[in-house]
Amino acid sequence: MSIAKDIRSKKQTAGWVNDLPYSQLPRISEVAFVKDEIAFVLDDERIIYIPLSWSKKLQKAKPRQRQNFKTNGIHVFWDDVDEIIGVKNILFGKELFV
Repeated sequence: MSIAKDIRSKKQTAGWVNDLPYSQLPRISEVAFVKDEIAFVLDDERIIYIPLSWSKKLQKAKPRQRQNFKTNGIHVFWDDVDEIIGVKNILFGKELFV
């Protein structure tokens, strides 16, 4: 077991991240699908890749449905498959996915 897991439980980590104001986070500027990953381009020029498997809804979606998204900079919305991924999920991990 890692020291980090000994120090903090997932619940404590999620609480800290959830309290972090969006004004202190980068915004999502672009989204792309690359093989079995989702690439999120942030306005601070970072590109974050997450496994497509983190979202069962997007994993099962057709390519047309994956490309049909909207973003407000903080969240990406896929209305066709009822999925939302936020910048906190991208930066802090799967544990925050609801």
